[in-house]
Amino acid sequence: MFENRDDYFANYIEEDKAGKAQFLWVSLFYFMAKACMDEYGTEGEKVIRQAVRDLGKERAVRKRQRSDEMGMEPNLVSMTKVIDLYGEPRFSFGKQISEATPEEKIIKVYTCPNCNIWARLEGKKSGDYLKIGSIYCEEVHHYLYGKYDPAIQVNLCEILTKGDPLCNFRLNMREANKSAYAVPVYEPQSWEDYGTDVTGSIYTVFCLNYFHYGKAIYDTLGKNTLKNGLRAFGKCRGERIRELNRRRGQENSIENLLEQGDLFLDIRENPEVEKVSDREYRIHFSRNIMREVLRSHKAEELLDIYYEEAIAALAVAYNSKLRTEIMELPQKTGYEMKIRVEE
Repeated sequence: MFENRDDYFANYIEEDKAGKAQFLWVSLFYFMAKACMDEYGTEGEKVIRQAVRDLGKERAVRKRQRSDEMGMEPNLVSMTKVIDLYGEPRFSFGKQISEATPEEKIIKVYTCPNCNIWARLEGKKSGDYLKIGSIYCEEVHHYLYGKYDPAIQVNLCEILTKGDPLCNFRLNMREANKSAYAVPVYEPQSWEDYGTDVTGSIYTVFCLNYFHYGKAIYDTLGKNTLKNGLRAFGKCRGERIRELNRRRGQENSIENLLEQGDLFLDIRENPEVEKVSDREYRIHFSRNIMREVLRSHKAEELLDIYYEEAIAALAVAYNSKLRTEIMELPQKTGYEMKIRVEE
């Protein structure tokens, strides 16, 4: 991934928390989609496309439930006010982003970190057609916006991941097209308490992404395909942290992994680090946001697979002598992670 030392674009690595969290969910999609398509071709692509649609639908329905709960009139302004994902700072928009009425909304995106991340992962540059990245863009937005209300028409005229100069969204929700639309009553979830924290909202969406991709792959293509995707995802994370150390002239130690890595992104998990010895650390997390998401979706079986594959692969890619162990705490809310150096 980092062979071309002179290509800044190919070798850029996010260092702030919001950027790292963004990389998690964007790269998770890439590696899940790649595993499906590499192993099952078109059938695998069908699975990941449906998973993206399901993700978009869940977010849209929850937005509608929340706006109904707050007594808002269902329209494009109300939809915009209900935020479940705060924008990662690297996005850049055109002036039309603010031009929203109840019946019309125009969004122009000129710089998208998702597109740039997918381009790096595909070995391409921004402005190239992205085989995998474009799948997400083709599928998610028609559900993320359209499932808020059936009256919404989603027109995505140009897409950065297809090589266009911008993403050009034009949404219509005409009064004449409205009809009754019943959604279940809103039931707040524990994992929705990120408030206005940008990184917390992004990390929560990462967990939602994992549920939808993981469950779809597990149920239709099998556990091995899910494991393969997670191992590739974890390996990439470990290589990125290792590369940062190389640039800074630092060792691939546990201390630097904990300080520079992407294990401590969501402040709600409240990690406390305990140094057992020079060769072992224990990290106590008071909460486990991914478990909360999976539990609310009745899919806790996906949690151990994630830790056994993604976290283990991250550690080995970072330092071949590192091993990790995950243990749930008795109160079933937080967890403990052990990281040790093997002889």
